[in-house]
Amino acid sequence: MKADARRRKIRTETAAMGKFAVVGILATLTHAGVAAGLLESGILSVFPANVCGFLVAFGVSFSGHYFWSFSHLRRKGTMLASMTRFLVIALSGFLLNSTVLALWLELTPWPDLAGLLFSIAIVPAVTFLGARLWAFSHQPAET
Repeated sequence: MKADARRRKIRTETAAMGKFAVVGILATLTHAGVAAGLLESGILSVFPANVCGFLVAFGVSFSGHYFWSFSHLRRKGTMLASMTRFLVIALSGFLLNSTVLALWLELTPWPDLAGLLFSIAIVPAVTFLGARLWAFSHQPAET
């Protein structure tokens, strides 16, 4: 029976990784699309455009992960705690994103759009472990 339980857990975790990747790709494309659209249209410069892209992508990312990727970890009454924890992780990722973007703009002669897309692309891999192990993982209350 232990082997069956282990196989189910492996299947569940593998599925969660796949779902995380799908949601992450959608959120990354949302971030890039919103930020690039605002930048290329001239509505905003690169940093404000990046912030707007991040905010829209956060909604996509949290919703997808809470209701789909990590639904097997969800406990009743944990949505606000999960959102708060995920926001900490997302803001840390955004800080990394912004640092990489600032370095790109300062150190390279290449286009701002290329730096924006590069800085967005490196963050998703960093967030999976924090999301899985902390943001969406709620231990049952001890009695």
